[in-house]
Amino acid sequence: MIDYNACPGKGRIVPRVRIRRNDRIYSSWQDKRALVGALKAGEEVTVLAGVNVIREPDRALVKQGITDSSLKLGDEVLGYGLHGDGYYDFWAKGVWFLEYFEVIAGKGDMCGFADKSQCTIVITKNGVKEWWLEVKTSNGRTGWVLARKFTGDKFLDSGNFDELCGD
Repeated sequence: MIDYNACPGKGRIVPRVRIRRNDRIYSSWQDKRALVGALKAGEEVTVLAGVNVIREPDRALVKQGITDSSLKLGDEVLGYGLHGDGYYDFWAKGVWFLEYFEVIAGKGDMCGFADKSQCTIVITKNGVKEWWLEVKTSNGRTGWVLARKFTGDKFLDSGNFDELCGD
């Protein structure tokens, strides 16, 4: 599944994002892509768009009442990715629904609240997902950067876009 409303969100351009680590720029986020350039630590870019590529969704369990009242405690849901507005897409029982990222506990982690009883969904198995960002460099070159990749329990992060959407 391809989510074109990934962080930073549709129509939300983010100027002056400082690159902390050297990174690569590709021609596309799609599988048939070519390396077209590099980003150097200290360089500033403008983030133009984001895309989540979900090859396998997260698996999660409902821990308490959530937005969609047809779901009950213990129901399994599938997670598909975070949007720029802080909401995460889920699918269960033939229905899409959204939950705010702070009420979701990552696998082996807590949610955004100190009180664990406020966590509504707990991820039990990480999926296979990529978060790509379209960037524009100061010299006008545009391309795509792999900001983050989840492959089951393996997590790769460029370290350059951590604060872009409130993570």
